[in-house]
Amino acid sequence: MTIETMNFVQGSLFEEDYLIRTLGGLSQKADVALTELVANAWDAGAAKVDIIIPEEHNQKLIIEDDGIGLTREEFHGRWMKLGYNRLRHQGQQVEFPHGRSGARLAYGRNGLGRHGLLCFNNQYTVITRKGGEEYTFNISTLSESEPFVLQSESSRKAVGNGTRLEVLAQRNLPNPDRILEVISARFLHDPQFVVYINGRSVPLEEHEGLIDQSVLNVNDDITLNVLFIDTQKAARSTLYQGVAFWQGGRLV
Repeated sequence: MTIETMNFVQGSLFEEDYLIRTLGGLSQKADVALTELVANAWDAGAAKVDIIIPEEHNQKLIIEDDGIGLTREEFHGRWMKLGYNRLRHQGQQVEFPHGRSGARLAYGRNGLGRHGLLCFNNQYTVITRKGGEEYTFNISTLSESEPFVLQSESSRKAVGNGTRLEVLAQRNLPNPDRILEVISARFLHDPQFVVYINGRSVPLEEHEGLIDQSVLNVNDDITLNVLFIDTQKAARSTLYQGVAFWQGGRLV
């Protein structure tokens, strides 16, 4: 007997805040939630992420990237699946939009990061473009029969790739300066990935963790600008530690 044909008397019921209560810091701390959502953009092969943090509650908090986006089928099979196993279904390497290349390891493992929007509201919207279509999905946890549900969806013709997340910030409204500090500490290792918070980013030369800066003249043709940055100063943990070399704006 397969799971699909198994008979049962009753399925599980869920409190409307069940998923939010099980997410821990992801649903309670704005810096954790936004870091995870930026990591999702990284995993989508984005080069740029724009985060708009409102000044007051009940205004839209927006996260928009230029990553590869999702088709309708991918959204249903990935976003809507609890505990989605990225490594099993997509592998560790990041897929980039057409015309963009690179080598990037994905952060995502267990599919929890996408739930970061629940830090701010029990409902949110995903607008994503891929394959000549733009899809709009409205998500809610206000259900007794499911941890979270797709309330509605629509589509229209569109060009390009990318994903835009929108949520009315009813709780845990973050401080933009603090978020800029945390995000810049965790994602400064690749110059081809830039995050803006309300239009601001942090260059390496202005990073809070900057310890020292030197210019090394290798020979008449080669000069190295060396920056020593403690990436754990603003963020206690980060995936990347060690020495990085940039040449012509690229990580090599």
